[in-house]
Amino acid sequence: MTLPSSGTLSLSDLQTEFTGSHPISMSEYYKSGGNGYVPSTVPETVTASSLGGSNSYNRRYPGIGGYDPQINTFSRLYTQALWGDNGSTITMDRNFTVNKTGTYQYYAAYYIQGSGTATVSMYANGSLVRSHSLAVGYNTTTSATDTLSLSAGQVIRMVGSGPSSGWACIYLYVGGSSYNNAAVDTAVNSGIPVSGNALAISDFYGGRKT
Repeated sequence: MTLPSSGTLSLSDLQTEFTGSHPISMSEYYKSGGNGYVPSTVPETVTASSLGGSNSYNRRYPGIGGYDPQINTFSRLYTQALWGDNGSTITMDRNFTVNKTGTYQYYAAYYIQGSGTATVSMYANGSLVRSHSLAVGYNTTTSATDTLSLSAGQVIRMVGSGPSSGWACIYLYVGGSSYNNAAVDTAVNSGIPVSGNALAISDFYGGRKT
């Protein structure tokens, strides 16, 4: 629920939206206050669409840990576990569109039975913003995490390659506020003071808890 953007508001309306204690007091409802009633951000569900691009043949299937690039599965926006074997090269150039403005977190990792280096580059709306060189020793995994900032309708593109020596895999997960979820933190309650200034009932127009 969101409070109305105009008209009459009461203290009981604030308590219904934000919770609170009795007797009701305006001082309970500073944004990001110690009681946690009025948040500065709320999580909003996001979805991916229009998966495009291509990748090398996946040498493993889901029953043994291989996942072709896919969107809106495993409670995140994008998932891949792309395997190579016996000297083949793992490659991908994949992209998808996000439906909300926010900061998106990702996880990139490379595993190899022998040794080698994979590269993973991340683009936000056509601009290269991150590039990772994932060097791996014998039978180990190297990973990196970072974030991408996008607006609704913009595209995340992921380009990578890596050799195999025995089995090898490039993992890539993209989520919202965590690479393992599908929600971004959205700023809310911009008109509500954090502290100091006296609160007015009109500060709460359009306010929300969730």
